[in-house]
Amino acid sequence: MHADADLVAEALRCGASGYVLKQSVGEELIAAITQVLEGKVYLPQLMGNKLDQSLKHGPSHSLNLTPRQREVLRLIAQGRTMKEIAALLGISTRTAESHKYEMMEALGIHTTAELIQYAMKLGLIST
Repeated sequence: MHADADLVAEALRCGASGYVLKQSVGEELIAAITQVLEGKVYLPQLMGNKLDQSLKHGPSHSLNLTPRQREVLRLIAQGRTMKEIAALLGISTRTAESHKYEMMEALGIHTTAELIQYAMKLGLIST
């Protein structure tokens, strides 16, 4: 793709695991595919500080979720109710709901359906 840090940041926010520039040679493409298959994120070396700035100033990314929020998100995506989540995690229903709404606010998500789609993009559940 294009060497635009904002485009790379947006691709990452949408769940991309890698980004390769149009002018990349075959060896770089193979390296990118290999890294992504190993569960790593591949980014072009040329992006540098511009990408850091785009990520910092854009919407929050999953890296900002706490381990507990990720756990609540996984259970929501599995179709569990707030009451079930609270019982499974040994917390109150109100605390489980608080985790859910804090995640939604941090991620700029407005519905539970969008939250579940986000969990799928993170790979917390399979389709």
